[in-house]
Amino acid sequence: MLKYLVKSWRNSAYIVKQNPQMCRLSAYFSLLYWFYFYGNDFNDYCTFRFWEKSRKEKKSYVSLRRNDRLRFALSTPEVHKLFLDKAKFNIRFSKFIKRRWILVSSTSQLEIERFVMVEKSVVAKPLSDFGGHGIIKINSNENHTNDYITSLLGKQYIIEECIQNIEQLRKLAPGSLNTIRIVTLIDRFGQLHILAALLRMGNGIGYTDNYHDGGIACPIDISNGSLKGNAYGMGCIEYEKHPLSKIKFDGFRVPDFDKCIDLVKEIAFEEPAARYVGWDFAITPNGIELIEGNIPPGEDITQIAAGRGLWNEINELL
Repeated sequence: MLKYLVKSWRNSAYIVKQNPQMCRLSAYFSLLYWFYFYGNDFNDYCTFRFWEKSRKEKKSYVSLRRNDRLRFALSTPEVHKLFLDKAKFNIRFSKFIKRRWILVSSTSQLEIERFVMVEKSVVAKPLSDFGGHGIIKINSNENHTNDYITSLLGKQYIIEECIQNIEQLRKLAPGSLNTIRIVTLIDRFGQLHILAALLRMGNGIGYTDNYHDGGIACPIDISNGSLKGNAYGMGCIEYEKHPLSKIKFDGFRVPDFDKCIDLVKEIAFEEPAARYVGWDFAITPNGIELIEGNIPPGEDITQIAAGRGLWNEINELL
């Protein structure tokens, strides 16, 4: 809380810049109020443009703290651990996952080297981390390949073959695997609700599409599978076009989005105790690939995609 007090004073200058009618002291206490009483950190405050919202509108948003409450209400501890462990998740949902993968802790160095040589390009991910942290891309033809492999030995990592998007998505956001995030909720009557959908992309510099690790996200219109409006990045950054390809987001048609919707309607019921999930899919030349499930899905990108606060709506479905 003390750290947040200091950071909030610096962040209040940004708020005043966005809304000059607001004095800095007022902005500062507003940041503290919504954090202390409702759990909205600066990312929430900024992402949802709270300086433009009424009090009623602000209260309608799922905050960082509220999102964690939803995790406890809409999943069991056992299913949360399952989704957090990438190896266990891949085994549990193996019929939806085509890519090859190995678990570092149960694989010899020779087998890992052979796997990398065969696949030529792989990605190593921390077994139980999230937010895109600690991900390493390894190519078999690099000088430091063996150093990368040696550094992973004995660590809790999973290594997967690199998969590629279809051409249209590679052109839109080159250099990264771009994924579709679809957020689902199963209500108290067992009915499925699709709350939001968005396209997550790399920013043209990094190779991950994760919003919290430099990636950007753009809402998808669920009714027609087209991107709508601008894309967003952490720190209140907004993009009308992709920074590298210069392709405009609004109106861009996401190929095979209807197939993603059909697939999520099946996958969402595979683990009934996982009622509130952000499912990530990659559209590849070989079809739709399930990447992972996120419990809980990020409250920021979910409500960016929905275009509204979802707290009241979700509570009506509990």
